[in-house]
Amino acid sequence: MRILASFTIAVACLAPLRPAAADGSLGTAGPFRAIGGATCAGGYIAQMQGKCDPPPVDQSLSPAARSQAEVERALKLIALIRLEQAKQALDAAIALDPRNVAAYKLRARMAIPGSLASAEVDVNAGLLLAPSDSDLLATRALLLRNQQDTDCTCMERAKRDADDAIKANPKNADAFWIRAQIFRDLGKMDAAEADLSQSLVLEPDHTRARMLRAQIRMMMDRAKEAADDASVVLEQNPADISALQLRAVVRAQFGDLAGAIDDLGAILGEPGKVTNITPAAAMFGDLYLQRAILLVAVGRPDDAMRDLDSIVTIGGPQALLRLQVYLRGHGFPDVAIDGRRSESFDDAIKACFVDKACGHGLVRRS
Repeated sequence: MRILASFTIAVACLAPLRPAAADGSLGTAGPFRAIGGATCAGGYIAQMQGKCDPPPVDQSLSPAARSQAEVERALKLIALIRLEQAKQALDAAIALDPRNVAAYKLRARMAIPGSLASAEVDVNAGLLLAPSDSDLLATRALLLRNQQDTDCTCMERAKRDADDAIKANPKNADAFWIRAQIFRDLGKMDAAEADLSQSLVLEPDHTRARMLRAQIRMMMDRAKEAADDASVVLEQNPADISALQLRAVVRAQFGDLAGAIDDLGAILGEPGKVTNITPAAAMFGDLYLQRAILLVAVGRPDDAMRDLDSIVTIGGPQALLRLQVYLRGHGFPDVAIDGRRSESFDDAIKACFVDKACGHGLVRRS
């Protein structure tokens, strides 16, 4: 039974910052792979109050030496998740030495994904000083790729920058990751997979490359290999939500519905039970819907209704109204649109969960 059509995965082009990951590094190009990792003896609150910040830079150093020291201080602040203070250190580094390529590079990467225009300014400033810098070229390729909706030449220019980045440094794992995204957008899935495999040859613990390869393999109808990649990520970080969600999708694709339910359970907790890891955010309504559809498919309709309870608890009447509007327009004309639960509504939603096309549309539109 193919349940994949009832699932969606939203994968950001510019991945959000994660806590310190298995590869233990910021990476070299594009957005940071991970942040954090440093500890503060006073605990998290003291850390956020700056009580473990590194000391100010020695003012007796030369301007160039002070500039580089500010870059090193910024790196320590990033490890403490003190991002605003890290940016201030990088601002100081560039003011002290406007030719400090490392400062431009780090400040540009800090601005992704929140301020792409600022990132572009710093990348271009760095490339004026170091035209063949592999990391800067790869980062500019990523920025150009994300301008494709406004400039039809951006993908061509992005591909050229990514090629140049890899030529400048064939061991730049992040450059291969970035070029793989360009190949994916161009529909060249084999080339994208090859670049991601090369990135993993260079750095086997490159989590975001492995996750993207899993997504590519899923798009290529190679679900088992996609699940294997997600499983490797989960061996490194069992709480990785993106990997759990992706593995749930691909497990469902090749018929392991119980496994898919288990993966979603690792994110959401047990149906009907409030746990410390249950996400209390509307964005997780999708996951509850996905699991509810699977629960009905394996003969657990009562648990499916408990997930519906969670959707209503998280999203309130607005969530119910969205579901009711969808049902009314897709084969259930008698459903009331009033933002209230009723027996007729529950019967309709169960019937929708059973129907593959209805369930697919419900997850996509709710």
